[in-house]
Formats: sequence, C-alpha cells, structure tokens
Amino acid sequence: MPENSTTLLRPLPVSRTAVRKRTGRHVALVAMYPPRDPAMPEFISNHGMRMVEATLRAADLRDLQLSVYDLHDADPDELADELIQLNPDIIAFSAYLWSFPLFSSVARQLHQDDASRLIVFGGPSARPAMLNLRPFQRTRDAIDVLVINEGEHTIREIVTATDRSPQSLSDISGIALWTGDTWHETPSRPLGDLNELPSPYVMGLVPPGGLGVLQTYRGCPYTCSFCEWGTLESPKRVRSAQSLVQEFSAMDELKVSGALLVDAGLNLNSRAFEQLELAADETGFFQDRKLICEVYPAKLSEQHFRFLKNVGQPLVGIGLQSFDKDVLAHVERSFEEERFESNVARLTDVARVAIEIIMGLPGDNPEQFLQSLERARSFPCALRVYHCCVLPSALMVRAPDSYELNYDPVTLKVRSCLGWSEHDIQRTVELLNRMAISESGQTGEYFWVFSRPSVRERVVA
Repeated sequence: MPENSTTLLRPLPVSRTAVRKRTGRHVALVAMYPPRDPAMPEFISNHGMRMVEATLRAADLRDLQLSVYDLHDADPDELADELIQLNPDIIAFSAYLWSFPLFSSVARQLHQDDASRLIVFGGPSARPAMLNLRPFQRTRDAIDVLVINEGEHTIREIVTATDRSPQSLSDISGIALWTGDTWHETPSRPLGDLNELPSPYVMGLVPPGGLGVLQTYRGCPYTCSFCEWGTLESPKRVRSAQSLVQEFSAMDELKVSGALLVDAGLNLNSRAFEQLELAADETGFFQDRKLICEVYPAKLSEQHFRFLKNVGQPLVGIGLQSFDKDVLAHVERSFEEERFESNVARLTDVARVAIEIIMGLPGDNPEQFLQSLERARSFPCALRVYHCCVLPSALMVRAPDSYELNYDPVTLKVRSCLGWSEHDIQRTVELLNRMAISESGQTGEYFWVFSRPSVRERVVA
C-alpha cells in the first residue's frame, strides 16, 4: 500500500509491534507559540491547549494529574529530558507549523525511552499528510494518536479509557492511528458547542496579563484551498451573549490588554456577531481595550462599523491575498473590487487596518504579485506579506497536480509552483527583505510587515 494512503471506517489492521500502554491519568499537555515578534509582542496563552486543560479538569476524572507546558521557546533535547523525568502516562502535544519539527524530535526521544507512554498529537499540523513527509516519516511509529480537528472531547475520551490499545482507541471518533503500513482514520467528530465547553478563562487557568484569546464560533463558510479553515464545516453553533459576558468578566479580572479574535472573520457569521455585540455592549469590555480581528470587506455592514467605532483600539486585518481575480480563482477565493475600496476607506476611519497578501500563490507570478504589492501600498493601511505555505489540511492534500507544488518539507514554504520558479521566489524574498530593511519594516520566518504610508514616509525622510 502507498506510504501516504489512509483507510477510513475499516477494521483496524494490526501490524505495529504491540506495546501495552499505561492506564494511569498523569497527563502532560505541551504547546509552544513562536517567540514573540515585534508585530505582536504581548503574551498569548495557547488557547487550544488551555481548552483541553479546562475540559479535563472539569471532567472530574479520578486520579487525574495534569502538568501543563505553555511554551514560547524550547530546546528539543531539554524538553524531552524534562518530560522523561516527569514521566507522565500520556503526553499530548498541540502541534502547529512552527512547533511540529521540535515536537516531532521530542516524541521520538520519548518513544525510544519508554514506549508504554501514550503520545498524542493534536492541533492543525497533526495530520497524516504531514507525517507522510520524508523528514517526519520516522515519527509515525512514535505517535500513538493523531487528534483531527476537535480536540476537547477526544482527549477526554482518551484519558478516560483504561484500555489504550489501538483496537480500543479506534472506537473514538476524530482520530487517526498509524498501523505501520497506513493511516486508519475513525469517523470525524462534529464541531463542538462552545457554550458547553468549559472556559479556561472562567476557570482561572490562563496566566494574567497579555492578550486574551476569544472564539465565538468554529469553522468557516469559505473553502479557500490555501487555508485550513476551509476544511471545517460551515459554522452553525455560536457562542451565546451570556457565555461571552462570563468570558469578558473573567478576562477583565486577569487584566488582559485586549483580545485576539480567532474566528475565521468578525463578519462571517451574523448570529455569532450579534451575540458578541450584545455581550460587548453589556460589559463595555472593549471600550478601553484592543481587539485584533480579521474582516471580509464585501460582507461589512453598518452594524460592523458601529461596533468597531466603540472599540478602544481596533486592529483589523483584511486577508485579500491578491488583487488579481484570476489568481484568486485558482485558490477558490473571490474579490469584489468596488466594495473593497469603499469599505477599506470607511474602515480606516474607525480602525487601524492592515491589508494581507500572499507571495507565491499557485497561478500568480512575480509581475502580478508586485502589482498587488504596489496597489496594497497605495491604501492608508499597514501591509503584511506572507510566504505561501503548503498546509497539511489545505494545499498539501487539495492542490491539483497542475499547481506543480515544490515546497520545503519542514517549513512548508513554497519553493516553486505554477507561475513561480525557484529563482522567482528567491528573488522576491530578497526584494521584500530589502524593502523591510529600508523602510524599518519587520520580518519573520513567514512574513514581512510594513507600516501604513504616512509612517513609511516619515521613516524614509
């Protein structure tokens, strides 16, 4: 069977060497955000991991012992040594693009030390396609369970189980198991109801200060092929105003400076927005705080402008990706030009706005990209440019062969693709680096940030 194949809804084959897994409930939860960058220097707790922690603590499981690692930097050998000394029964990693290589190394060391521990990977990068990439293939035998999408109830069921053999775990929805030859995926788990999930803020699990993380719904109505949001079902369940009032009260006690909204967009779910607005009006939470969010200009209404006007410091991102309609069609995205220009003009009256575009999209090319870049710079907005990445639930599994994707198997950054040669990508990266240096912009592993025009002009002058 091909190395990247996946079986679904079939009896679990037994081809891995059987190691009896522990039955204890000492659990280590491990997550790592990248080092704080100049564009967002405030502390942010790993929300996905904290949601899992809250669910486990609220479950009142007998003999549960939780150890939590909310990291922003780590050495793989030191982290592995610390976890080996801690010696938990279950170690669950929240794996993202930036943390997956490190956690992969740690998982292999833990497995080699004692294979009776259960090693679980969740988060956006915990996907069969990611582990089928050559640099990570040897990690497949070290990971016992991949949690796909919804993690809270899935982890609780894993921790509750006393039989943690692959055959027993295969009864749990929303996971993937490596058999030694292929991946066995169980039926998907539907999106959770945020009103029923325990809040890490209300439970006092999040350290004080920094930015709070706010979620009012899950999923996205769009299916843009470069984005992992598009693999989730269209959002139906939304968080109630009553639940959000409790969240804001808890965040207020923790003295957060504001909130990072991790919804797909502020204005993509009308029911969720109505509940958010009610809670914000009742509590006044955002009157003297910042709100960082994404919006889709074509779907902005008077209600959204009024809401943002009442936020102390609204910081709004517009994920345009490209001004070229043909390029956007390649990645299943649309662009309404007239509404974009008029709504951006109105947004800049009530918020600090950043336009976001992607360098290296399949179907784009250097000339068209530079046209989008210059047009984006003509607006009175900051500009963020992202290096296109081949994400494991997006382009990695959804791109047609015609995209000719060639990407780094560790960073996942596109090296070349339809419309872009390797030389084109490298030359454009060098150009963006020079621009950032000359304009006192900011650079990161995956992005470039440029100030709005008035600030750029003062710097150059």
